[in-house]
Amino acid sequence: MEKIYNDFRTISDCGEDSIEGDHPLSNELTPPKNQNDVERTNMVYGSIVTTTSEEKKNDTKLINVIYGLLMHKMSILVFWLAIVIICSIGILSSSNDSVSSDEAHQMYNRLGEIMPSKTYRDDILSTAHSLCDAFANKAPLNEVLDQFSTSDEVFCLEHGLQRLAPFLGRIFVGQEGVKQYFTIISDLLSYDDMKFSDYIVDVDASTVSVRGEATFLWKSTGNSWEEVFTYRLRFDDEAKVLAYEVWADSGAAFLASKGLLHDEE
Repeated sequence: MEKIYNDFRTISDCGEDSIEGDHPLSNELTPPKNQNDVERTNMVYGSIVTTTSEEKKNDTKLINVIYGLLMHKMSILVFWLAIVIICSIGILSSSNDSVSSDEAHQMYNRLGEIMPSKTYRDDILSTAHSLCDAFANKAPLNEVLDQFSTSDEVFCLEHGLQRLAPFLGRIFVGQEGVKQYFTIISDLLSYDDMKFSDYIVDVDASTVSVRGEATFLWKSTGNSWEEVFTYRLRFDDEAKVLAYEVWADSGAAFLASKGLLHDEE
């Protein structure tokens, strides 16, 4: 169409004589002789101009589409190029920041503190079960003490007022202190039907809490009572008991020690 349009302009510029003869547009573009010829000429010219304008609009739309696609591809390319550059910088930085074996070991230990291993969780839970089983089975004191840490910081504490019972409200520290606590307990009390349940493990705090229940007897008075109590056991790095804390019915123990428990009933 553009060629026809250009031919039409050329022929129009050349004058009347230029359109006569064998030119392909001579029949259509001969200067009009009458009104019908004028209308015919206007229709042909208008058709040529309209067609050319529409083609230019389509070309413009096509160019815009192609431009948009190119920009989209370029943005993706720039994004991935930035990722490659960042990763390359990270790799080069890490290769230059070498650490010694001691530093690596310290980093590993810190990681272990942040994310305790599943094995450690299993170990402290196993020790808690072993200790509670030893109590339930009335095992010898040596078997009970085997579950405790050898650290000088190991201790036992049964919460309560000291004046209510000799084993209450006192911190028994060290191996000898732990042994003294259980010796006092065995001298004053006996128990039956001890059982444990509801073990709760807190790996971050290295502790296991457990619910216990039993029937206790104060030997000197013969007073007995049923009791529900709680142990909170904290462990060392070797999964041995480092802290043994008890919350129990100290009021019942006090009344039983005075022989007053049955009178209250």
